[in-house]
Amino acid sequence: MSDSDADGEGVMLEGEEPFDAEEHQRIAVDFDKTLTKGEESYITRRPEDPDEEMVEWVNYQYRQGHTIIVWTARPWEAAQETVARLTEWGIDWHGLRMEKGHADVYVDDKGSTPSEQLREHGFDGDGDLDDGEGLVDKDKDGDANDAGSQ
Repeated sequence: MSDSDADGEGVMLEGEEPFDAEEHQRIAVDFDKTLTKGEESYITRRPEDPDEEMVEWVNYQYRQGHTIIVWTARPWEAAQETVARLTEWGIDWHGLRMEKGHADVYVDDKGSTPSEQLREHGFDGDGDLDDGEGLVDKDKDGDANDAGSQ
C-alpha cells in the first residue's frame, strides 16, 4: 500500500532511518476513537473524522517496515465501510481484523494509549496535524519538503 520508487524500494524520507529487521513490530491499531476523532461511534452512521496525527503516525510506522493491523470491534458487516475509510484517509495497512470482542475496558500488558505513541514520535496528541509534527510525507509523494522534522 505504500508509495515506492522505480526500483520497487520504499520511499525513504529525509530524516527517516532504514528499516531494522531486528526491531520489527506488529502494531495493532484500533479504529474507533483511535484512528477516528471524537466520541462518535460507527453505529450513529455519521461519517467519522480521522485523527490526522494518528493517521500520519501509522503511515510512518508502516514506512519504517512495521506490520500494521487495523483491529476493531466492529462487526464483519462493517468491513467494507471500514476499508473505504482507511482508503479515503490514505492509511497504509497490512491486515484488518474485525470483531475483537466487546468490552468497556481492555487491560493488556502491551497496551498503550494513542497519545503516548504520538508524543513518543514528536506529535502533541491533539488530533490535528500541525506543521513540523513527525517525520511524515503528508502528500505521500516522496517530497521531503512536505515532511515535518524532529
